[in-house]
Amino acid sequence: MILKYNIFLELATVPLNFILCVFFRLKYKEDTRVNREFKILAYLVFMGTVIDIVDAVLISIGAGVPVAVKYLVNTLNYVLATTGAYQFIRYVIAYVGDKYNKTTGAFINKVLLGIYAVIIIQNIFTGTVFYYLDNGQPMAGALFMMIVYAYPLYYILYGGVFILSHPESYAKKMKYALVGTFFFMIGLYALQMFVYRSLLVTYFAASLAILVMFLTLETPDYAKLQKTLEELSISKRELEASNIRATEGSRAKTRFLAQMSNDIRTPVNAIMGYSNLILADTNEETTREYTRRVKISAKRLLTFFENVLNYVSEETDENGPRRLPSMAELIERGDELEYLEDESSERSIGLSGAPEIRILVVDDTPLNLDLMVRMISPMGFTVDTATDGEKAILQVRKFRYDLIFMDHLMPVMDGVEALKILRNERLCDNTPVIMLTANAIAGEEEKYLNEGFAAYLTKPFTEDKVREVLKKYLPKKDAKARDDMDISAWENLQEKLPMLRVANAREYLLHDTALYKKILISYSEEDVSSDLSLAVRGGNYEEAIAIIMSEIHKAKLIGAESLVKMAEKLELLCRKKEFELLRERIGTFIAEKNALSESIITQLQVEKGE
Repeated sequence: MILKYNIFLELATVPLNFILCVFFRLKYKEDTRVNREFKILAYLVFMGTVIDIVDAVLISIGAGVPVAVKYLVNTLNYVLATTGAYQFIRYVIAYVGDKYNKTTGAFINKVLLGIYAVIIIQNIFTGTVFYYLDNGQPMAGALFMMIVYAYPLYYILYGGVFILSHPESYAKKMKYALVGTFFFMIGLYALQMFVYRSLLVTYFAASLAILVMFLTLETPDYAKLQKTLEELSISKRELEASNIRATEGSRAKTRFLAQMSNDIRTPVNAIMGYSNLILADTNEETTREYTRRVKISAKRLLTFFENVLNYVSEETDENGPRRLPSMAELIERGDELEYLEDESSERSIGLSGAPEIRILVVDDTPLNLDLMVRMISPMGFTVDTATDGEKAILQVRKFRYDLIFMDHLMPVMDGVEALKILRNERLCDNTPVIMLTANAIAGEEEKYLNEGFAAYLTKPFTEDKVREVLKKYLPKKDAKARDDMDISAWENLQEKLPMLRVANAREYLLHDTALYKKILISYSEEDVSSDLSLAVRGGNYEEAIAIIMSEIHKAKLIGAESLVKMAEKLELLCRKKEFELLRERIGTFIAEKNALSESIITQLQVEKGE
């Protein structure tokens, strides 16, 4: 058999399409409209590629294949091409929202799709689109060009025009990716339509377009961000609904406020916590900017919520019911800067501990447990979790903990009752237990301290707040003798390394001089000059910023204050894209770092020889 069509380009994309579809099926758990439409588009392209190849093979076989089978496969091939092009429209408009579904354009597209279905069905009886000769060869009917080429081309062009006419709905990189994909598909489509009709290239173009859109748009960070935005919207609606019901009597009102505080602060804690994780994990500027917007909205929501608490908990004044400021008024009055934390908190250096220090986190919300583990584990501590007070007691009976974070409102047994049992059984007499709660009503802190908790940490909490608690309450065994030895060792290091401020590292590293020396050696042996220079020369400023940010973190950790200031100026020049100044100052920075590294190695080798 001699193939009448060149199928090899499309054949090469089948494994790629299969792997992508399996990946989407297993990994795409975020139930957003954009994700759903993208998965459907990928599935249609995969099925269309396979059917197009099968159709080409059947045509090449000729009369050896029943005409009914050919009709079925060829019809399915054309239908998948058109529905795939229509799905491309659904995907690009998913970024705009449901409002498009009510427009005239959406109605016309649906009507055209209905007409297409009627023509395809009647072709079985009339052959107006295609038919087969007695020798099994296909022939084009009067409507062939319209059904096979014009329909898919119309939907692809419509999607491209939609992107260009709604630039505000897409980030800069998203627009470049979608427009580039659009012109690429049109070019290859025209190539098959007018030049190489025997070369199957349509689904090859569509497959590459799917890969480009996946790599540039459908990133895990972006999916997380979409999910976070939805959670923020849900939390806001729940808050407004809860505010209407806040008119009970004094005792009922107190219970209601406590429950409301927990229900709202818990999702806001997750929103802000995962926003911080995204900021820590990505250097992609668009994603970072979106995440900052999420944090601003979450903090505004929290401010509004705190106003609600004050409004409900206080009595009305003599002039009648007080008026609660709306969310719009709070936004109008406030400055966005006051809602943004100092970005240095995102770059702050964590504690570094030993794994023999064991911490227990008790909370009935999986998101809160996950956030606490992600915050504390990288510091080097062993972290266990429990989902209610009863399980916490079982954990404490098995292990000795140096610190316990305990939520208040939990099923089975709450945190207050669990602490009473732990104290009665003398299971944690010398272990500080920190109340971790969303209940921020006035007077609650004093109540928790009277119950025996060492401190009171309200949600949403930040990594800095958690770190302060760890520094304050983690046990210090043999404190006096260890402090004397510790101070002497660090003073000795400071004398040998005058170019560093070792006091900063002493706090960050929990007084561990051995760990500090290892970090110094690692820092001195690392050379980032070539990577940094290459990134700047190539105009890849995002990569250069990532390298510089890493250098800032490491310089802060070892106490190299002069290098921190120099690196911060490099970061600013990178963001302004001032190439000439960058090239000059990078050389100065590298020379300063190399000189520092040589001094560190020399001093540590001398100390080792002593």
